[in-house]
Amino acid sequence: MISVTIEMIISMNIKSPLRNHTMTSFAIFGRQGHLPALSRIQRFCLALLLLCMTGLALPAMAQPVVGSTYKDFLPMGGGASVALPEGTWLYSHNSTNTRPGYTWETYTLRNKQADDRIPFLVVRQATGSVRWGNTGCQSSSTQHFILNQHGTLANQLINKCSRFFAMGNFDVWRNVSSWSNPNDKEWWIDAVKGFDEHDKSFKSSMFLAELSVQQFNGKGLRVEAFILPPKGTGAIRFRDAVKAGEPRPEQTMLDTWASIYIESMQQSYFNKKPQPIMALAYPVNTGGSNAPAQAVPAMAQPPVVAAAPKPEPAAVKLPSVPAALPAPTPVVAAAPAAVPKAEATPVKPAPVAAAPVAVPSAIPMVADNAAQIKLDQERRALDEEKRKMNQQLELMNQMLAKLQQENATATAAAAAKAKELAAAPAPVAAKEPVTYANRKALVIGNDLYKHVSKLNNAAADAEAMAKSLESVGYKVFKHLNLDEKKFKQAVRDFRQNLTGGDEVLFFYAGHGVQLGNANYLLPIDVQGDHEDQVKDDAILLQKVLDDLEEKKTKFALAVIDACRDNPFKGKGRAVGGRGLAPTSAATGQMIMFSAGSGQQALDRLGDNDKEKNGLFTRIFVKEMTKPGLSVDRVLRNVRTEVVRLARSVGHEQTPALYDQAIGEFYFKQ
Repeated sequence: MISVTIEMIISMNIKSPLRNHTMTSFAIFGRQGHLPALSRIQRFCLALLLLCMTGLALPAMAQPVVGSTYKDFLPMGGGASVALPEGTWLYSHNSTNTRPGYTWETYTLRNKQADDRIPFLVVRQATGSVRWGNTGCQSSSTQHFILNQHGTLANQLINKCSRFFAMGNFDVWRNVSSWSNPNDKEWWIDAVKGFDEHDKSFKSSMFLAELSVQQFNGKGLRVEAFILPPKGTGAIRFRDAVKAGEPRPEQTMLDTWASIYIESMQQSYFNKKPQPIMALAYPVNTGGSNAPAQAVPAMAQPPVVAAAPKPEPAAVKLPSVPAALPAPTPVVAAAPAAVPKAEATPVKPAPVAAAPVAVPSAIPMVADNAAQIKLDQERRALDEEKRKMNQQLELMNQMLAKLQQENATATAAAAAKAKELAAAPAPVAAKEPVTYANRKALVIGNDLYKHVSKLNNAAADAEAMAKSLESVGYKVFKHLNLDEKKFKQAVRDFRQNLTGGDEVLFFYAGHGVQLGNANYLLPIDVQGDHEDQVKDDAILLQKVLDDLEEKKTKFALAVIDACRDNPFKGKGRAVGGRGLAPTSAATGQMIMFSAGSGQQALDRLGDNDKEKNGLFTRIFVKEMTKPGLSVDRVLRNVRTEVVRLARSVGHEQTPALYDQAIGEFYFKQ
């Protein structure tokens, strides 16, 4: 028996989502430590088997972090991901492009693997529900080529499009500030900042592959890959040959690779089933520019929104250049030049030796043989490259057929389910929510106080919050009506369950009080006869936040609904005041109070308000379950709605937000 790790898959140019999880292994019959002799086709089938056995399962992935490196997949939050081409990718820059009703979030990546075919990548996702129009494939551009809609139509729920552009000099192209088209400039001006490397230029000609998958009234995903052209040609010459009906063999490989990537995007991002892609396998030039020096054509940029394509400048026509390199001319040696007669010099007679046989053609024959050998070597090298390309193309076609079948099956199943629900709109039992290993929440609600005023709905608020958090994948540790000992124990136990990289939420509903510049959360047995006693018996909020920071959580959100009247008021005790003190969040944390400093959080909007939850919590649980909204957007929506409803009854309540989070996080994708 032998143990074969996922690194085998990597060596086959078949990318695995488990490359960073090599603990998983599989047993295959064979001699100890040696693989049986396998053809590349067999190895490919073996790799697919391994991938199927693993289920392509990935842990729940948060948003990517600028400055981090990624292999195989870029996490997009909420279990969604995007497959990455071969290499090690540095997430170098992020930016946004705002449109009416939605936003493009842009991730720029740089390949740290030297001399790879794809040195740069831009991934863009559109957040919000967008009524998409036509894709870029319906554009009237004269600059794009190798267009493919992958069997979709503009009126379908899923639209797909891949197309290629050509640029003569990448360094010149990325000087976006000199562009004249304002829409194209706005689309690229921030994204290209992530391409910069100190003391390194990139004068190569380049393809730009634009790959788009968009969901009607839903999300959009676009990958823009910058690809080196094949050996022996430049991007402009390649494009012109394709458009002239004289394609090179690499055209089929590029189109098939784009098709695999498109199907992977649908699976990995929309279906949340991480699907690796294959490497491009055609030879490229190394060591800088891969094409002869030439004028840079005016390249039309992809439209920012496919539904409204923009006019594109015409390309500069270049002189025709042969697509294939001329065959080497055989080298023929020149005949020996005649030797002039020397002056006769008297010498001693010597024995006469036999004259050597003259072979005047010996040198030219050697040269001819050398030239022929060189030609044969070049021909064999070309044949080998062609054989490898054909073999890789065969594997790519197999993978493409598999992905297309899986996506077609999933789409048909979704359509059938939608039709079934439309025909029979009876209540359907909600399926069990998925719980992600890196999402954990501590929820506490205290309202049955023994020595201070009881509260009406703190426990109900905690119940509602716990239920909503579970619906978006959190493992919830819920506690109601904790005394001092149990409160502190619950915090300690929760801390022990945390690991680095977790996405954590702490929710507290109950009495809270400001003492000095610090905020304290009150257990149900708090006495509060004097300030020192409260400090000893209560739970210091900052201590809870510090515990989260020490655990190196990727993201931590504290939601505190404790801004009610001072519980010690009216009992002759001048302990604390209304509301909580302003605070500050540590790096990677967000904190939200249900009301601002000195304000009271409303439980009801009036006598006719029959809601069982307080104003703040009832809005929070509704907003957090809306798909496609980042956490910071959810919190701002909550604040806006709380302010509006509180003012409708003549009350001022503005939730306070303290934000030091890094990256984008989502409750629900």
